[in-house]
Amino acid sequence: MNTQQPASPMLLPATLLPRLERRTTAIAIATIAALVLVFLWKGIFGGSFVSSDSLSSESFKPYLEQVSKRGEFPLWVPYIFSGMPGYGALLVTGDRWWDVVSAVVFGIAKAIGSIFGSDTARVAFWYVLYGAGMYVLLRRKGHVPLIALITAVAAVFSTFVIVWVMIGHLTKPVALAMFPWILLGLESLRERWRLLEAVLLVVAVHVLIESTHLQMVFYGVCTFALYLLFELGSALVRRQNVGGVLRAGATLAVAAALSFGMAADRYLTTLEYTPYSTRGTAPISVRTNPDPAQQKKLDGNDYEYATNWSFSPEEMITFLVPNYFGFGKLDYRGPLTGGRTTKIMAYWGQMPFTDAANYMGILVLMLAIVGAWISRREVFVQFLVVLSLFGLLLSFGKNFPLLYDAFYYHVPLFNKFRAPSMALAMLQFAVPILAAYGLRGIAEQRSVRLVRTLLTIAGIWLVLGLIVPGIIESSYRQSVMASQQLAQYSPEIKTELARFVFSQMRSDWIVTAIVLILGCLLLLLWVRGSLRPHWALLGVLVLVVADLWRVGYRPMEVAKGKTPERTFQRYDYVDFLRRDTSDYRIADFGALPVPNASAYYGLENIHGYHSAKLRIYQDLLDEAGNGGGSVIMNPFLWNLLGVKYILAERRMFEQSEPLFRSTTGALIYANPSALPRAFFVRHAAVASDVAILMRLQAGDFDPRDTVFLEQPLPAAVVPPDSGAFVQLVEKSFHYQRYRVRATGSNLLFLSEIYYPVSWHAYVDGNEVPIYKANFAFRAVLVPPGEHTLEFRFTSPAFEKGKAISMASTAIVLLAIAGLLWQFWRTRRARASSSA
Repeated sequence: MNTQQPASPMLLPATLLPRLERRTTAIAIATIAALVLVFLWKGIFGGSFVSSDSLSSESFKPYLEQVSKRGEFPLWVPYIFSGMPGYGALLVTGDRWWDVVSAVVFGIAKAIGSIFGSDTARVAFWYVLYGAGMYVLLRRKGHVPLIALITAVAAVFSTFVIVWVMIGHLTKPVALAMFPWILLGLESLRERWRLLEAVLLVVAVHVLIESTHLQMVFYGVCTFALYLLFELGSALVRRQNVGGVLRAGATLAVAAALSFGMAADRYLTTLEYTPYSTRGTAPISVRTNPDPAQQKKLDGNDYEYATNWSFSPEEMITFLVPNYFGFGKLDYRGPLTGGRTTKIMAYWGQMPFTDAANYMGILVLMLAIVGAWISRREVFVQFLVVLSLFGLLLSFGKNFPLLYDAFYYHVPLFNKFRAPSMALAMLQFAVPILAAYGLRGIAEQRSVRLVRTLLTIAGIWLVLGLIVPGIIESSYRQSVMASQQLAQYSPEIKTELARFVFSQMRSDWIVTAIVLILGCLLLLLWVRGSLRPHWALLGVLVLVVADLWRVGYRPMEVAKGKTPERTFQRYDYVDFLRRDTSDYRIADFGALPVPNASAYYGLENIHGYHSAKLRIYQDLLDEAGNGGGSVIMNPFLWNLLGVKYILAERRMFEQSEPLFRSTTGALIYANPSALPRAFFVRHAAVASDVAILMRLQAGDFDPRDTVFLEQPLPAAVVPPDSGAFVQLVEKSFHYQRYRVRATGSNLLFLSEIYYPVSWHAYVDGNEVPIYKANFAFRAVLVPPGEHTLEFRFTSPAFEKGKAISMASTAIVLLAIAGLLWQFWRTRRARASSSA
């Protein structure tokens, strides 16, 4: 029997709903917005997501407000890691009023957040924009509205994509939202160059760059480069005119140049900082290691650190069964919690941990495979298939070194990135689009045989779900119990968690099989004509939403009320510390609510959280901190850093009583041995950086007597007598002024972090050198007599970048003005002709 029926255009309805022929695009985008709003409802209206990353960024709001009031820009943050670059480290940003394009676009998102009174609403804007871009792109590629809408929804709610907002990865949605819009611009410019499309391309590329997520920007570059290469290759093979592709590529290059120009202040400042950061310089233990393999790590992240979050090939099964490797965050209720429902980290795969599986929807994935096969001769589909494979293979990281190592060792700046699994964003972008081609291909072929084959596969998957878990149960549980994530638990807890994870996996397998069967049944009714096309495709849409929502909801943690207000409440121990107005630092060991909370309360902390610290400070932590590289447990360094108070969430010292006991349980210990933040020393000694770190770790010298330098001074140091003094007169974020008196050529040590590119010293208005002292600090030679000593933070890269940004913005604004003039002329001509 011939099951191949004549193609019917009626299988591809031209409207979203019967007799709904107007404002299709607006209704589709409104539908996407409504779905995003409903999904994130609790995070927008009921509270806020529990995320340490987002709370860390909230910590700097008071600092940013103070900097803005002073008319300054947040270039230096004194509140974490004893002081570090802020803007250059992409830690904070200020009011970039000169970048009008960015101010307008990001201002819209900010306004939406303000209207709803929720930062989640601000991020939701980018998800809606991403979905709208996918919809418009698919419509341009000739797909009917319903299929374009299914694609957009599948893209937005792809599990790890929607999870970003829940875990505080708030710049990734901004970057990914621009992918479809940039491809749309390239498509338009390839066919015909128009100023409107060129300007919109500049805006989209600029927003991508301004997302500040450089790794996602890199994946965008890979995506657009692959697209242009495939279009160029296709034109050459078919002996067609390549002018359109070259035109689109050239416009993209100009757009990238203008976009980078508008963001030059940010990225030139970052490039200025990079050589001094953990992203730009290897640990001192590596730099001093003669091993050639270690020497390869000199200008970027350590290979092991960079590849920690490598996606493993066996975890591809989570594309079909999201819970197979424990998923990530799951609701647990059982004997371990006394029957209470609690979020637990159930992941047991190769990565250290993860919040969710990279599940894209089993029906979406099946349709994508069908689309890749049916439309394999289409250049755009070929590009999407290669992009998917490239993203997948690159995400394997150390598990597929053939590709990853080529990028890590040979592609500039790539070794600054970490978490190779992030490359799956390219796969998660391509798969929903391929699914659209699968739906269209099924409709065009109208092959009942093909759909029956898919239904058979779905049935087999269900049978496997009923049989395989029973066969592998014992080995599966043993693997869970032996995983690194459960290593710290007792055998009883391991056994219970293994039971829970296995039961979740087995039920998840059955559910995905049922989803696949229901999807195939809808497709069968569709191609047979037993179900009207509108209702069949709407059924697919509902099924995709239900499948992705049931998985996407799993890691969602919403705290009642607004988390920032609840987290950064008034604490009695903070009030106690603020009563001391002297110049001191604290050492926080978990008493503050989040790692960077010291910035919120205006307390200078020797600890904190950031992924790109100053390299000298990380080396200080690693080699002399005695705290495993994450905290400083060395009392000698506490003294040298001017740590006057030590905060702890529980008792730290058996021999010492806390100075203050908080009602929260936090304890404050006094450190009476803390040294002043600035003092004269009697002698200077020259030693290597490694030797100095060893002396700091041992704490076997008197910092008031001797300071260690890495280079000899131009003049001999005269020990100060009783007439020498130093007094802090004025201090702000980017400026310090001291009144000093030297009784000879005295050497002044300052417990301030050494950052030679931007901090400059002046004695009576004349610049003097700052010497690197005690590995990570500053020292200045002060001539005899009484003087004014000033320290000013100036960033040449920031000032230069700001000028470039203003010039680039002016060019773009002129282009926009030209567009408006062109539009006015056209309207005027039409009005004249109709008169």
